[in-house]
Amino acid sequence: MKASAGSFIVELARSGRCFTVTEGDTILGTLRDAGVDLAYSCEEGICGACEVKYLTGVPDHRDFVRTPAEHDERSTVIICQAGCKSDRLVLDV
Repeated sequence: MKASAGSFIVELARSGRCFTVTEGDTILGTLRDAGVDLAYSCEEGICGACEVKYLTGVPDHRDFVRTPAEHDERSTVIICQAGCKSDRLVLDV
């Protein structure tokens, strides 16, 4: 489940690769379909295995691992559930 309506760009900072996450897709699903190797487990936002740092952008947190304040303090996002409130989300991947 993608948290926010519309599409957005996810950029992987270490490689510079960019991907469009379309409405109805997840960040994790989009990256996995593109062959990006990432850690994940439950895909339901409860285990935290897919938590990654983000560098810029405004994530729309929809997981049960941390509070939005905790995510903001840590600059992390759970990519199996999060959407994006901005046009682009840059991940430290």
